[in-house]
Amino acid sequence: MNFAKQDYQNYTDRIARIRFLATPSLDGISDGDGYSERLCAHFTEIGRLAAKNREFIETRLNPIIQSDDLLDDETSEEMSAFEDELVSAELAENLDLPVAYFLSKKLVRDAEARKSLPTLIHCMDARMTTLYELLIMTMRITPYPEISGLYRDAGMKVGAFFLNLLKKEHFEAIEDETSREIVLTNARYSAVFYEGVYHDKEANKNRLALLLNMLEIAEDPFYKDLVPHFDWMYFRYRTLEYISMSTEFCNEAGFNGEQLKLICDYSEKLCELWDTNTDYFEKQFGNDETRIFLSFHHERNRYLAGLSSVDEYKKALLALYEDRKADGYNQQELFINLSIPVEYMCLLDPEYVSLEDYRQLDIFYRNVLSYAFHMPNSGSLFGLLEYYMGIIDRFIEIPGRISFEDMMLQGLAAFHPPTYIHSAMVAQLTRCLTEHLILQYPDVLIGVLGCSSVDDVLTHRTEIIDFAYHAALCHDFGKLTIIDTIFVYGRKLYDIEFDLIKTHPRSGYEMLMRYESTRPYAPIALGHHKWYDNSRGYPHELNPETTPLKPLIDLIQCVDCMDAATDSIGRSYKGSLSLDSFLEEVKAGAGTRYAPWLTELLSREDVYKDVRRLLKKERPQVYRNTYYLLRGMQNN
Repeated sequence: MNFAKQDYQNYTDRIARIRFLATPSLDGISDGDGYSERLCAHFTEIGRLAAKNREFIETRLNPIIQSDDLLDDETSEEMSAFEDELVSAELAENLDLPVAYFLSKKLVRDAEARKSLPTLIHCMDARMTTLYELLIMTMRITPYPEISGLYRDAGMKVGAFFLNLLKKEHFEAIEDETSREIVLTNARYSAVFYEGVYHDKEANKNRLALLLNMLEIAEDPFYKDLVPHFDWMYFRYRTLEYISMSTEFCNEAGFNGEQLKLICDYSEKLCELWDTNTDYFEKQFGNDETRIFLSFHHERNRYLAGLSSVDEYKKALLALYEDRKADGYNQQELFINLSIPVEYMCLLDPEYVSLEDYRQLDIFYRNVLSYAFHMPNSGSLFGLLEYYMGIIDRFIEIPGRISFEDMMLQGLAAFHPPTYIHSAMVAQLTRCLTEHLILQYPDVLIGVLGCSSVDDVLTHRTEIIDFAYHAALCHDFGKLTIIDTIFVYGRKLYDIEFDLIKTHPRSGYEMLMRYESTRPYAPIALGHHKWYDNSRGYPHELNPETTPLKPLIDLIQCVDCMDAATDSIGRSYKGSLSLDSFLEEVKAGAGTRYAPWLTELLSREDVYKDVRRLLKKERPQVYRNTYYLLRGMQNN
């Protein structure tokens, strides 16, 4: 079993190309028709690339990953290099984390079977990076902490492997210097798996103890003698940086007062280390962005330690934000552009926001959306999502300016236009069918919005239609947390990815529940993947029968399927269906997947004509509208 190296490179090139094509640039386009044409052409190309990737994964890579046979040395080296290509923490970008995850499992399993410690150290090194990136990705899925917990626990075990090897009797027994350097680096790196652990006294104590131990090791002659070529200056800098960064988001981890003072002292030492070795660090990291990065953490730690006031801290944040590189997308630049707004938002009480703070939030939101729009073609999706979700989690609506619904729709358009287009189309179709439902079968909607009779439904016709329309617009907001999984067009989803996909209804529900303006739509977001008879779908614990909004849940569930089935955008893995073919599916699923009254409604000639018109004529208009929305972000 031996692959040509070019096969691996071709796969990663196609994945990168697919991601680029799914978020078309507006360069050279002057109107909505041009954008529509480009989007359709891009997804035709995505379909071609995806077919090649599926063949590669299913016929060549999966058999190797799933095999119990030991790989030969050449294949192991090629697969290890392939894993590195798929996961790039340095570039804040990951092309295919699940494939890297299964590759790392296979390579570690083989290394353990061979009982080769140097090989196992190298394989565990790559596995630690992959597990951390999976942890960060799944921490966005806040309703399901057990998912990120799986990767945290696995990462902690890998960290324990390296920390055990760091014991002097084990470290000395390692034969080659390169392996010793990997052990040192990953022993320090293991501290990152405490991220996402909140207000856990033992975890905070252990996190600091681990990092302080790394500083002691950096001064220990025993280790220095065994790795004479190791960059101890860099090791010390990174350790101090990890300590300084541990209070992100205004001490979300929950360190106590004594610990905060200690962290502040060490963030001061980090700045001193830079100042005493300026030439070295500027060569390593550059200058301006790193100084902003260091100052940001130091200002936060001074504030948390009680050495500056909230107003002084806010003033310092805004000064640092003003000095940022607004069009930079490396990891530090991502952090500065997005974490400073998040940190500022952490200081605000949503119930008592001043006019000045509203003004500043408006600037942040416009800048962030513009930054997100420009992001996809720069290739930093993964890194930006990590920080962007921090803004969404702390979002404060600006009355008369921007609502949570507005921010989420624009975010979907910037990150993944097909998801925005899908949401807009589902809303248009839902409005159309709700109008017909009220005219022809108003009794179906009794109970919706408190209507107790047909007369109530007719009286509140406009209110119901508007409610259904906005609920449909909001139904897929939870997908923003997993948008990088949705980008997987090149192969079938693995089970671990489908588990992520199934989280988006509850993620959307929890987002919508935070705001009075969107709270009424939350049950529809939660239920839009449940079958009519509740026999299948997700989340499995939900029973839509318990909400009076079930008729609209059933309607939007059908419309969601209708748009997905009949549109080729976003469905490169299979061709789109005709409306007639989809309606046959609805008829076949009446009483199980779909509400029985939907078959009768969709069979009416006037309804059929309106739906067909929307699919044929309104869909291109939605593409055009998307162009003008994105153009506004681009020009902000």
